[in-house]
Amino acid sequence: MSTTSSPASSAAGQLINRAVIHLALVVAAVVTLFPLLWMFTTAFTPNELTFRRSLGLLPMEPTFANFVAAFKIQPVAHWLVNSVITSVAIAAGKMAIAIPAAFAFAHFRFKGRDWLFALIVGTMTIPYVVTLIPTYIAIVKVDLYNTLAAVIIPSIAFCGFAIFFLRQSFKVVPTELLEAGVIDGAGPLRALVSIVIPNSLPAIASLSVLSFLSAWNLYLWPHLVLNDADMKTLSIGLKLFATNQEQLQQWGPLMATAVLGLLPALTIFSFAQKYIMDAFVHSGIK
Repeated sequence: MSTTSSPASSAAGQLINRAVIHLALVVAAVVTLFPLLWMFTTAFTPNELTFRRSLGLLPMEPTFANFVAAFKIQPVAHWLVNSVITSVAIAAGKMAIAIPAAFAFAHFRFKGRDWLFALIVGTMTIPYVVTLIPTYIAIVKVDLYNTLAAVIIPSIAFCGFAIFFLRQSFKVVPTELLEAGVIDGAGPLRALVSIVIPNSLPAIASLSVLSFLSAWNLYLWPHLVLNDADMKTLSIGLKLFATNQEQLQQWGPLMATAVLGLLPALTIFSFAQKYIMDAFVHSGIK
């Protein structure tokens, strides 16, 4: 004798499953966000009270003294400026190469196009560490060691993923639009600027943000080619800060520096969030 579940029991089961999923997501969110909350709390708590207060989400006796102390203890201002310069230059450089290259691979026909694109995609499979020593030798020989250009130029060269990503987005743009532009007298550059880019803004914005965040978090390569303390980026500076000040227990200024390093990336992501979501949710011409 078979039994069938009633609609009420089925709805109750779905409700329980949904509640369990939401509870698991809330727990995961709390576990993920707790270190960030502790970082912000410590950054605004007087350094002498960091380990003397009870655990809480709000700082006791909030103060900006840790931020002032951070700029006095280490060249944090130089680190921030260097990180902004390198990150913006790397992201802009990758987009300047990837956009026209992806447009050519998506809508032009020329001899060896598929082989060349396969070669570019193949560069994505090369382990990053394999290129460190040859690139380092090249940087030293052209006298770029200990300069921001030593960080920017090689990082721009790793744009295979950017070209691949934008090519897939540009291929969605109907060729009819491009043909209509040709009839109106639009050349390749005008077609790229007036047709392809406006219809691919979500993909371009999301890739720009990802490129910026990737450059902002670079550690190994800047650590190899930047020597002076004033030339270091923030990711390296944080490690230097923690190493030099660990015995002095300067956890408040260290967390204040970490907060300063988080704010630019968080701000850019907040402004570009709409485009990023559109890039993953929507496709085609709006």
